[in-house]
Amino acid sequence: MFDFEETKVDGLGDTQSDSVSGEAHHLTRKNSAEASNEFLDAMDDTFQRHMENMDIDFQEGDIVRGIVRRIEKSGVFIDISHKSEGFVANPEFSADPHEDPADVVSVGDEVNVMIVKLESKEGYTVLSRKRAEFELGWSALSRAVKNREPLTVRVTSKVDGGLVVVFSGIKGFIPVSQLSKEMEGNLDQHVGTDLEVGVLQVDRKRRKIIFSTKIIRPKTHREDMLRILESIEAGQVKEGRVTSIKDFGAFVDIGGVEGLVHISEMSWSRIAHPSDILEPGQTINVFVLGVDRENSKVSLGMKQLESDPWASASDKYSVGDVVEGDITRLVAFGAFVRLEANLEGLVHISELSPHRVSQVSDVVRIGDRVRVKIIKLIPNEQRIGLSIKALAQPEEVAPLASDVSAE
Repeated sequence: MFDFEETKVDGLGDTQSDSVSGEAHHLTRKNSAEASNEFLDAMDDTFQRHMENMDIDFQEGDIVRGIVRRIEKSGVFIDISHKSEGFVANPEFSADPHEDPADVVSVGDEVNVMIVKLESKEGYTVLSRKRAEFELGWSALSRAVKNREPLTVRVTSKVDGGLVVVFSGIKGFIPVSQLSKEMEGNLDQHVGTDLEVGVLQVDRKRRKIIFSTKIIRPKTHREDMLRILESIEAGQVKEGRVTSIKDFGAFVDIGGVEGLVHISEMSWSRIAHPSDILEPGQTINVFVLGVDRENSKVSLGMKQLESDPWASASDKYSVGDVVEGDITRLVAFGAFVRLEANLEGLVHISELSPHRVSQVSDVVRIGDRVRVKIIKLIPNEQRIGLSIKALAQPEEVAPLASDVSAE
């Protein structure tokens, strides 16, 4: 790009000429370097202007971060690096209609906003901070339920049965039964205060959120947790408090460490959902099945504290026996019958009746008392096969259409 040439001056000796030539060469190189730097600076400025002029592919409904540029009476102007300036009108700034934007943000602050309209007739991008906080709030609630993370809520009022709270503009409820003991009594004193809570239930479709101060785990240091884990051994029986309930089981605090009671370890009989027998805040006894100190995990059980009904099933029952039981659950493939506490058998849909059955509920209902015949008994697999059809009298069997035609 640049040529470097030595220059000789007439009338000078070789030594002087070489000296002058070296100095000229040095100056030429210096000027060339400066020119090169100026060229690179110019290219950088051009690239920067090009990037600034580029329009990111925004869409209405996107949640983006922007910088507050101006705060005016009617609203807040926000730069989201779009071709037109963004504007949040006062009603769209906060879920609290009495909140003044000037009390919340300052020029230069970064805020989350939702793009409502890419360009209004006035020429700016219509934004909403309120809607962005609302959407981000629901996401935070879902994460808190999944990861059992605490959140901070603001108490807005007291009602019969508990406290109404707000999180990111989303209303929720703390029942009195989910308030810690020290908070019980005069609930009015909590109005206007912030509380650290756990999330028990989130149902966005029904706009229902239930919080609890009871299930907040004590902030235990890592050293303390390791010490507690060292004291826990498989086979121990511990008293614990249910902190949260999931579809797959329940988490129980056993003195600073949480363990999981899987749904399959809750009862010898089948249960549809852990919430059928447990509720958050409930105190229960659990059996320690295993301890993973490396990953700080504890496996717990409840049914181990009861006698195993399957251990004596083969002594009490035999294939061919006729017994009575109560219908406890209906499923697409049959009905479960409780023969005794924690011992159930299955009447497959094909064993309900000598006639073809389309739906289990056409033949039996939950709570019905029925006589059944044991047609299969496998205690080590915890399976008992039952039949109602096997007890049907021959005269109860309706003749086939082909038999009627033949007559």
